[in-house]
Amino acid sequence: MNRTFRLLGLLLNASYLRGRLVGDNQR
Repeated sequence: MNRTFRLLGLLLNASYLRGRLVGDNQR
């Protein structure tokens, strides 16, 4: 269970960071 939660967190963090980078680049 801990592993799945950690994986989900990493995925969310990566997607969030990617979206932030894309937004900065688009600006």
